[in-house]
Amino acid sequence: MDERDVMLAKSGDNEAMEKVFLRYKSDILRNSRNLFIKGGDVDDLLQEGYIGLLKAIKSYDQSREVCFSTFANLCIKRQIITAVKSSNSNKNLKLNTSIIGDKDVNLDDLAQYSKPSLSYYSPEDILIGKEMVNLLGEFLNESLTPLEKKVFYYICKQYRYTEIAELLNESPKKIDNAIQRVKKKILAYLEKYSKVE
Repeated sequence: MDERDVMLAKSGDNEAMEKVFLRYKSDILRNSRNLFIKGGDVDDLLQEGYIGLLKAIKSYDQSREVCFSTFANLCIKRQIITAVKSSNSNKNLKLNTSIIGDKDVNLDDLAQYSKPSLSYYSPEDILIGKEMVNLLGEFLNESLTPLEKKVFYYICKQYRYTEIAELLNESPKKIDNAIQRVKKKILAYLEKYSKVE
């Protein structure tokens, strides 16, 4: 699938839309697997993921020089997290607790992570962030071993270390060690970068 399919889907081509939906099905599954909505099921989160993908298709702008897959994954994650947060907000507390009975519920545990909207950042923050990502990419390309690069790729795609071990035909221990080395390198780089700032 290429960005031409995305643009065709954006213009209303059903065949291209189906192609894009099929291509991102695994990304939607991966983004929804660690989250849940009280009183809902997996299909509810998948539906939210597809809504996020649809929003990505409708609002994608090629002139911004961001590849569609990055933009789509961001939209998918945001849509799923927003759905989880709103279903588990204080506004729905009575409804949610009545669904699950008398158990104590920690609402903060329900949304495992959240990222602020781009609207919270100034253009300068976004530019500096892009610069840091580019510099970090160059640093990782130079400093990671071939195995660490593969592991980092799969971690970015949200695979678990056991899944990566299977994919790369390596022991889980070896993959876990590679992950720890990558984390140390990234943290060391970010610390150095923040001192330069």
